[in-house]
Amino acid sequence: MKSYVLRAVVAAAVAGVALSGCGGPVQAGAAALVGDERISASDLNATIDAFRKDLAANKMTEQQLQLSLPLPQMILLNMANNKQFEELAQQKGITVPQGEVDAWIAQQGGQEQIDKALLASGIPLSNGGDAVRAVIIRTDLMQQYGAGADEQSQQAALAKVTQEADAKVPLRFSPRYGKFDPQQGFLPDTRFGAVAKPAPVAPAPDAGAPDATAPDAG
Repeated sequence: MKSYVLRAVVAAAVAGVALSGCGGPVQAGAAALVGDERISASDLNATIDAFRKDLAANKMTEQQLQLSLPLPQMILLNMANNKQFEELAQQKGITVPQGEVDAWIAQQGGQEQIDKALLASGIPLSNGGDAVRAVIIRTDLMQQYGAGADEQSQQAALAKVTQEADAKVPLRFSPRYGKFDPQQGFLPDTRFGAVAKPAPVAPAPDAGAPDATAPDAG
C-alpha cells in the first residue's frame, strides 16, 4: 500500500476527510469542533501563518500548489482531519510511537519527500508529525477493513473507515469559514477568494508555422 499512503499524505485533506458532520452549533471563537475537542480561530490563524512562512522559506507560492480549496479552508480541513483520526485512535486504543513515524517516513523516501508532500497539501512542516500519524492510523484501520494492494479494495475500506470516524468523532465547522456540504465538502465562497491557479503557460510555437519575427526573404 506504499503508493496509496504516500498519495494520502499529498492529499491529506481529501484522502479520508469526513463529509458528514457539519451541523449543530460551534462554540464562539472556534473554527471547528472535532468530537468534543475545539480548534480555535486563533490556532487556525497561527497555522496559516506558519504555512505561509514555510512556503516562503522553500521559495514556493500558493499559486504553485494548485490546492482544491482556498488556503484557510484547506488548512482547517487538514487540522480537523488529523485531530479526528487522533481521537478515533485513542478511542480504539491505537498508538503510533515516534519510531513507527520515522520508519514510515523512511519508507516513503525520507523527510525531504514528505516535506514536499506536506507543503503540496497545505500542511505546515511543524504539523507534519500529526499528519503522518493520521495517515498511519487511517491505513491501519483500512487494512482491518480489508484493504489490499488494489485501489478498489483500498477505496472501499477507506469509505468504511471514514464512516466510522464520522460516527465516533463528528466534525462541525463554523459558518465563518464557509458552508460545508455533506457530499461536496466546503462549497465555493468568495470571502476566501478564488482558488489559486498557476499562471498560464504560453503554447509552444507550431514547428510548421512561419516565424513572424523572421525577416521577409523576398
